[in-house]
Amino acid sequence: MQDWGIKTKYLRERRFRVETDIGLILYLQSFLWAFPVMKLASLLGTKEFFLLLLPAVYWCYSAALGFRLGLILTISYGFNVILKVLWHSPRPYWVSREVEVWAREPSFGLPSGHAQIAVSFWGLLACRLHSSRAWVAAILLSLFIGLSRIYLGVHFPQDVIAGWIAGGLLLCAFLYGESHLRESLSRQSLMMQILISLAASLAMLGFFALSRSILADWQMPELWAAYSLAEAAASVDPLSAKDALQAAGLLFGVASGYALLQQQGGYCAEGPARQKLLRYLLGMAGLVIIWYGLGAISSFAWAVSYLRAVLAGLWVAFVAPLCFQKAGLAEKGHKHNGAGQK
Repeated sequence: MQDWGIKTKYLRERRFRVETDIGLILYLQSFLWAFPVMKLASLLGTKEFFLLLLPAVYWCYSAALGFRLGLILTISYGFNVILKVLWHSPRPYWVSREVEVWAREPSFGLPSGHAQIAVSFWGLLACRLHSSRAWVAAILLSLFIGLSRIYLGVHFPQDVIAGWIAGGLLLCAFLYGESHLRESLSRQSLMMQILISLAASLAMLGFFALSRSILADWQMPELWAAYSLAEAAASVDPLSAKDALQAAGLLFGVASGYALLQQQGGYCAEGPARQKLLRYLLGMAGLVIIWYGLGAISSFAWAVSYLRAVLAGLWVAFVAPLCFQKAGLAEKGHKHNGAGQK
């Protein structure tokens, strides 16, 4: 009888928290004028945005800085996918038909990937730029992006807070372990560095598979699927391996590509603005062909998701810089820049 009372109290408290969170979301959504601003903020946390930004940093500013940002982005991306499955929490519009659906997401909600990646990515960039203004911008961007996800109805407040915390912890771990890992890898042969990159990629997939196995007997409540289909006109697939495959593939492609580039003598991102613009346009043309060309192949979707991510990472980190050098648009070597990288 006592256990039943405790369980009833827990369910009441949980229902109250959900109703309170839904009330906050509805309050934010009442400010209709903020919709285009919030959509823009949310866009700053998408894969498509980073596919535009990272190559620009890598090819036109600093390959070393671009590599570090690429590493923390892919690690944070994969880590978030695993955490979502472990917590398997719903999104607001899966449990309430009052919430306006201004974005659609097929994955679980906790923690917010946008919030987590914002803290880890922009936080690392601020650290490398050594600027108080960069830190202010990173903090404001992280807050802005997190708030936009609540406003758009795809996250509860606790999802965003958990994302900020996870991103902060990952950033601290990355900053602490980066120098030790770099020194250790520098003593390894090229083949060993590539094998280590592959092992890290497969380990990410292994952790994802383990997280899924924990939910082997779990079934998504019918209400979640019904509300999602009714409100967003789209079915949900929170246990899909697509995001994990993309994160793991990008990790392998970027890490092995950078190792290959260093073996070839490195890459200098300096040059006149016109030359940098030409690099970016030509490089992005190749990236678009790889990403969207392979993405159109539906057969063996799981293998294609991994392969196109590997090839995209290799293109950005190694093949495109090599092409720029062959075409006389860039030079080999390492030079200091404003970020303090080599």
